[in-house]
Amino acid sequence: MLASGMTNLTDQILARIPEGETIDRAELEINANYDSIGRALQQLVEDRKLVRVGRGRYRRAGNRKVESAATIADLVARRIDRSKRNVFLRGDFAKLGSYDAVGRALRQMTNRGRLVQIGYGLYAKAEQSPFTGRPAPLVGIKRLATEALDRLGKSVTTSEFESAYNSGRSTQVPTGRTVAVKDRVRRRIGYDGNYVVLERA
Repeated sequence: MLASGMTNLTDQILARIPEGETIDRAELEINANYDSIGRALQQLVEDRKLVRVGRGRYRRAGNRKVESAATIADLVARRIDRSKRNVFLRGDFAKLGSYDAVGRALRQMTNRGRLVQIGYGLYAKAEQSPFTGRPAPLVGIKRLATEALDRLGKSVTTSEFESAYNSGRSTQVPTGRTVAVKDRVRRRIGYDGNYVVLERA
């Protein structure tokens, strides 16, 4: 049973979130400390009165049936099977469920070996490797990185190392793990300890 203070806080939060609207935690003008508000929001999510739709963003839960993570994982699997893409963003599955439910479903898919996480919010189609017996992407790491960067809206070009080799200025064969990007990219892209080198073009 909730303490009266927590009940009062959850009621205040619900009163500040109109039906059909999404609100940021920072927009909640409530006279309570940060941790107390966080616990109240978590309780509302557990009670299925709120749905977490992103980092610090919430909306009132609808009356529709809440799908389990396993059901969402099946929907994710079907979407992956039907897609010609190798790389998926977490946002590709946002409409299948709440932020937390989609996160749990994606973890299930990685545990099943259907996906491999190759970066923050980035996933790649996977299958069991005949060499290691572990899940591995269907295509090489450079192709994955190029596709991932393209999906993130980053412009990719030929690296300086590859340009030197192609023009005959160098006889050293490129490793195939360097990708030149015209924009700043802070995230790492790779898996199982193997990452591409992102070169600023």
